[in-house]
Parts: sequence; C-alpha cells; structure tokens
Amino acid sequence: MSTEKIYDLIGIGVGPFNLSLAAHSSQVDKVDSLFLEQKPSFEWHRELIFQDSYMQTSFLKDLVTGSDPTNPYTFLNYLVKNGLFYSFMNTGRKSITRKEFEVYCRWVAESLGDKIAFGNKVNNITHKNNLFVIETNKAVFTAKNICLGTGLIPSVPKCARDFIGDEVFHAKSKQLATVNLEGKNLIVVGGGQTGVEVFRNALNEKWGRPNSIKLITTRANLEPLEASPFTDEYFTPGYVKQFFSLKNDKKESIVNYQLLASDGNTPEYLEELYNELYLVKNIHRDERKIEILPYRWLDKVEKGENSYQLTYRNDFRDRLESDEADVIILATGFQKRTPPILDLLEEHIPLCEKGRFIFNKDYSLKWDGEETNKIFAFNFSRYGHGISEPQLSLMAWRSANVINSLCEEEVYPTNSFKPNFIDYGEE
Repeated sequence: MSTEKIYDLIGIGVGPFNLSLAAHSSQVDKVDSLFLEQKPSFEWHRELIFQDSYMQTSFLKDLVTGSDPTNPYTFLNYLVKNGLFYSFMNTGRKSITRKEFEVYCRWVAESLGDKIAFGNKVNNITHKNNLFVIETNKAVFTAKNICLGTGLIPSVPKCARDFIGDEVFHAKSKQLATVNLEGKNLIVVGGGQTGVEVFRNALNEKWGRPNSIKLITTRANLEPLEASPFTDEYFTPGYVKQFFSLKNDKKESIVNYQLLASDGNTPEYLEELYNELYLVKNIHRDERKIEILPYRWLDKVEKGENSYQLTYRNDFRDRLESDEADVIILATGFQKRTPPILDLLEEHIPLCEKGRFIFNKDYSLKWDGEETNKIFAFNFSRYGHGISEPQLSLMAWRSANVINSLCEEEVYPTNSFKPNFIDYGEE
C-alpha cells in the first residue's frame, strides 16, 4: 500500500523523545506529521521497570512543559484528566516512578490518535525528488523531513557474545522477566543505575533466592549521581548553546569529565541499598556471598560443565581473578550506531573521525540533501550538544527547536530564558 500524502515530518520510532516531538507538532498547524512505531502500542524499557525504579528527573521535565506548559499533554494535565491530581500532590513527591512515567506516556500516545501509526516497522528509507520515501511492513510513506528516534542497541562485551541466551543476557532482554535465580550463583556486570537495581532486586528475591549475588563494575565504587543545582546547570538551554559552539576536540573531554552528572546512581537509592545490605549481613546474619566488586573489568567468559567461568581484571590490585556463575546479567549499557534503515542514504551522510553523525544546531544532521530536506536525530549528539542529549531533562526544549526549524520561525520560545549563573565566557 502506498500513500499519496506528503507529510512535513515523519518520525521513526516512538519512545519518549519522538513522543515529545509528536505532542509539540500536534499543536502546530504548519507541521503535518506522522510517527511510525513497530510495536503495537507504546512501551518504554519495560524490562527495567522495577517496583523501586524512580525517575532521576522532576515530573515537570515531562514531554512538553519545559517549552509549552499550556500543551494538553503535560504530566499535570494527565493527572487532572485521570482524576489523580490531588492524591498525587498528597504524596509530596518531586519525582515519579518509571512505571508512572510510562503510563503517562502511553496516555499521551493514545490521545494523539492517528498521529502515531503503531505496528509499522520501517524497513528502509530512500531519498527521491527532494522527498524521503519510507517503506514499512504495511505501507509506503512520503515526507519532506524525518526525525530518527529509534533508540539504542544493548552493548554486550565481546567475551560474552557467544553465550547470550537464557543464562547470559543483557538486562534489557525478555529473559529478565522469566529468569529463575533460585539456588543459583548470580553475577551482575555493571555498576550504573540498572546494574544496581538488578542487584538489589536479586537481593530482595524478586526472581527466587540466589545462592550468591555479586556485582562487578569497572567503576571505583557505586558512585552517586551528581545532582547539585550547579551540576544541573549542564541541563539548561543556555549551557547547551555554549557547549555546541566549542571545537569538537574540546567537547569530548568535557563530556567524559561530566560522566556522573548523567550516569551516576540515585543517592537515595544507594542509601536504601546500603541499609538493606547492613540488615541482611549484620542483623539477619545471611551467610551467602553478597559482594560488590569495583575496579573489575570482565576479560573472559567460558562455559564449564555446570556453570560459567569468568576471568576479570582487578585494576586496583593489578591482577587477574577468576569466578563462576550460573547466571550472568549484563547491565553494560547501550551503544550508538547508524540505524540500518539509513543504509541506502549512508554514502550521503558524512561522519566525523570518531564515526559519529555531524550535527547542526537545530539537531539535524549534516548531509548532502540538507538544504531541502532535514534529517533530525535524537540521542545521537552527546558529543555535539552535550551531556543532556541522552537524558529526558531537555527533550521538550529540543522538540521545540525542531518545530521552530521546520517552521522557520520561533513558534515555541526557545530563546526566552535567563542566562544561568555560570559564565563560561563569550564565543
């Protein structure tokens, strides 16, 4: 089936980032948009939504409030429309659970109606006669501009790739829902928020009572998120604008230095975990091995007769160590790569020396056809726009920038903010 309609914008993938863009575009008559998603309905990291999983940002940093507080798709309007406003306010919380955020996003997606076409898996994208042609499993669509919001690919250490299955798997896998840890020796690889949450839920016997629980991490400790008001200045429009103007060789070292501003563990969560560990080991006298092993780099995985043999490098002691596990859960993050759906356009999209997209200020890619047709991309510009790019904090402001770019006017007030308190100097 081929549609004759030409859209101003088609979004590929509907996670929170493109959902934010969809919510913004729904209020702008000049932008006729459609968003394509292969799943049958909205869902967001469902494998990693535990009962104790909280967002690391305020509920006011929702899909639209930061740029359009009168938009009908704010979190506060979701509360009002669903009769939850007063009871929610009575909780006194500043942040919400990941489950609440997903429910809110699903409400937005359903409210947007035919602006989102679920069940459409994009197979490829071509560019003909100054238009993008997007082929899905159901239809062919045409658009002047596109926005990539396809998400990231789970990162799996090379030494573990041959063993991926029901006993060795990435935390963002269907296996996490059905794994049986009863009487098993578990090793969690990764000391970020996901690894810590898997470790804690295993400690609380979510998947049965393990025989032993270990977490190994390359980090020096279970390091907390840097969340002071001054650190939060990194997540403001003013900082993004100053950062974008820097030379590329300067940007990388700055972003790497700011790691714990975005990839640290929620301090309150670490306090709760430490308290639980204290009670389990010192009050309940649990004799099992329950260990957190920092400075460890996973070096080798081998399949033994009844378990997996692991070798990891201890950089604190400068030695190799061996261990064994029945189940290995990899909380090893995600990797960015050019989406395969762009393969037919690949020769027209230059990459930097690091193999990354090159971005314009409006979050569009530099490519051969950018004068007439823009390719916007979300969550690919950490080293272009800064540390906030993978986070939800500025997604509303970023969506507003894209709409303004498409309309060639300031539909949303992306420049009407006061300068922050940190002065990095003029360009």
